[in-house]
Amino acid sequence: MSRTLKIISILCIILLLGGMNPSVLANTEESDTTEAEVSELETTDVDSTDVKTTEADSAEEKPEEATIISHPIGANGIDDMKLVTSTDKLELFFNEANAEFAVKEKKNGMTWFSNPADRENDTLAAAENKGLLNAQLAINYFNPNGQTTLVDSYKDSVSKEQFEFEKIENGIKITYNFGNASKGLEQLPKKISKERFESLILDKIEDEKVRKDFAKRYKYIKEENVYERRDASFSKVILARAVKLLEEIGYTEEDLAEDKAEHGEEEGEEQNFPFFTVPLIIQLEGNSLRVNIDGSELDFNPQYPINEIQVLPFFGAANNSTEGYIFVPDGSGALIDLNNGKFDYQPFKAPIYGKDKAVLERWNNLVSETIKLPVFGMKQGDHAFFGIIEKGDAVASIEADVSGRVNSYNSIFSTYTLKESGEITLSGRDRSNTVFLIQKGEFKEDITILYSFLDGDEANYAGMAGYYQNYLIDKYQLEPLIEDDNTPFYLEITGSIWKRKTVLGIPYKSLVPLTTFSEAEKIVSELVDANINNLKVRYTGWFNEGVNHKIPSSVHIDRKIGGKKGFKEFSEFLEKKNIDFYPDVAFSNVYRNTIGFSPTRDASRFITRKVAEIYPMDLATFRQDQMNQNRTSHYLLSPKKLPSYIDGFTSDYEKLNINSLSLRDLGEQIHGDYREKNVINRQQAKEIAEEQISKLAKKFPDILAEGGNAVLFPYAKSILDAPLSSSGFNITDHSVPFYQMAIHGYIDYAGSPVNISDDQNVQKNILKALETGSNVYFSMFYKEPSIIKDSEFNHLYSAHYELWMEEAINMYNEVNEVLKDVRTKPITSHKELANGVYETTYGNDYSVIVNYNGQAAVIDGVTIEAESYKIRQGE
Repeated sequence: MSRTLKIISILCIILLLGGMNPSVLANTEESDTTEAEVSELETTDVDSTDVKTTEADSAEEKPEEATIISHPIGANGIDDMKLVTSTDKLELFFNEANAEFAVKEKKNGMTWFSNPADRENDTLAAAENKGLLNAQLAINYFNPNGQTTLVDSYKDSVSKEQFEFEKIENGIKITYNFGNASKGLEQLPKKISKERFESLILDKIEDEKVRKDFAKRYKYIKEENVYERRDASFSKVILARAVKLLEEIGYTEEDLAEDKAEHGEEEGEEQNFPFFTVPLIIQLEGNSLRVNIDGSELDFNPQYPINEIQVLPFFGAANNSTEGYIFVPDGSGALIDLNNGKFDYQPFKAPIYGKDKAVLERWNNLVSETIKLPVFGMKQGDHAFFGIIEKGDAVASIEADVSGRVNSYNSIFSTYTLKESGEITLSGRDRSNTVFLIQKGEFKEDITILYSFLDGDEANYAGMAGYYQNYLIDKYQLEPLIEDDNTPFYLEITGSIWKRKTVLGIPYKSLVPLTTFSEAEKIVSELVDANINNLKVRYTGWFNEGVNHKIPSSVHIDRKIGGKKGFKEFSEFLEKKNIDFYPDVAFSNVYRNTIGFSPTRDASRFITRKVAEIYPMDLATFRQDQMNQNRTSHYLLSPKKLPSYIDGFTSDYEKLNINSLSLRDLGEQIHGDYREKNVINRQQAKEIAEEQISKLAKKFPDILAEGGNAVLFPYAKSILDAPLSSSGFNITDHSVPFYQMAIHGYIDYAGSPVNISDDQNVQKNILKALETGSNVYFSMFYKEPSIIKDSEFNHLYSAHYELWMEEAINMYNEVNEVLKDVRTKPITSHKELANGVYETTYGNDYSVIVNYNGQAAVIDGVTIEAESYKIRQGE
């Protein structure tokens, strides 16, 4: 080989190994000494702040540069990174060129990357989807016309070198700058001659690093012998720093005016463009990685507000040859097998704690379970990661997808909605008369995700559930359930309801008693006589005129079911029988427009500024039904009114001398208030609700709650209507009792009442109770079933106590016999042994195998009959 060819080969190898910076080669045309200094930026150690800014022309001049991938990572991923910090269990690495990071587990060498390390081999992803694989953040923002645009941290920040990083305690802080902060740039010269730039500015900056950083904000135009401001390189923080610097070196307003006049710059010519500043903090904490966005440092052009932020959309993503599954907290929990080939179905996306009802939806064609827990995870072979959203959970959604749709990766991550939107049609159906509205107020709350890492026998959904249970115990000091000889039997009794009647053809509503206090005593007595000794009674429709009662700012016991006297006698009867009593109250939903409640003043507002009035959903049309006179609407109470209502209720309720209470909607429903001024976003609403639940729990320590969002866990002793299955979305493959595994042994729970649920097959309900560790729950009333005909309580038709008494007793006795000895033990394992056959292990040596199939199943030589179960103990 000739000497020339050898030299060329060596140069090629150097280039391939990253020995030369492509950005340096791109600037060889600029020969000015100062511009050369700008190009010769040295790579600094992560112990000090490094600033990356664009070396290219503005996006208007060279728009194609926005999609250039100029910082591919090495073949081994971690080889291009520097060690930032470490703990006893983890190491954190960071790539200064492209802001990617990796977490390495010391004991086994497993490395979790912020972005797929082998993505250059992905032949499926193309164009924007390929670029997104490089991003740590993605932002959807609104333009002034209400349309949304997606930008990501690679294409719109890193590739333009508009990001900064600095070493912080136990980690690193990355500040991404998207777009440019044109507002305020008029404080800097748009153009300035070479001579004045160097003599008035650069020569007066003593600190070399600061001088180089400021020089990077301008590019030299040789033909004009001037320096022109690089608008895209300025975030709000950098702009403030630059303005302060000019002031310190003595560059005056007169100097600025002279430069503007010299180059024909007119006042007010600056334009507004979308810009965003997002700080991402990455820190190690024991065996966990904490990821945080400081809400107080979020910045953007108000004309282009942020709709959603996706955080680490490809952290820990699994390629198309990896075995395992994605865990999503849909209902009780669901698994999505990696590479399941279901890319023709919709990817998974659902909001935590369900939808915000104050975000107006006139129709909804999706009937599904809701997410109760702010968690997610993924298993890859013998390793797994598990995410807990600690802050920002009420505005978060969980998203997951499998390989084969737009790229070759399976992923799960969280997205945060900072601003909602709505529309008002001014007249008719003409869309041209539609006004687009965006949620007012600013989101200044933090977003925090805790990623933890599991391996070996713990790298599965059971291990994730065990980890989450320990997390809850440590965070909230949860106490194990008190030992009892029997499991609870939950009995819901319905007192009075409103029913539409007519007199001489004139409609009116009348309060109709379904169960008086004396009749309730009869129902309870039958259960007591059947030796059900751990009975818990929830009573709905007992005060302020029925189930759909008036505002609970005071307590007036309904006379039609026995009044104060009947209530006192019933509560004393229960106390003598050692039966827990839970009078029920709804705080979030207001069912009556009364003197004490003004919708315009006290109800939440939709983003359209209209009063948040919710009508029942018609399952035939999937639209809100405003015409059915037998089904009434309700208002959403503004979270700002909640404290005063609870204070009023508490003052009266304390006089009843009961230390227990049933919360119908406060632990299940979270909604904001999107009025013109004093907006309460959903995260703030969640914090208000949590504070008020805490206040109630201090007064009434035995709290029973419906729905069971995670916000209840520190306060509730019992949870009803807990999800016992997932929604069964097409993209999912398995339903698992993750919810139950997270709280069993610390909180008693039950699903929906057996006799008014969708599936009233008692045997299948027994199997589900044994599989999930759930308690028995029935709803009953005393009067004849015909009394509820043509009312909005038709769903209670099968709740007449005589219809179900015998089956309820038999079901309880069977479930209690199996579960009474393991009520205080955690669920340590759950497995699908065969199709329709599941094994749940309580503690260390007590397992129940259930068979839902219509035929017998043989497992390890043991036969489990059709729709039956077997107990394994001591194996």
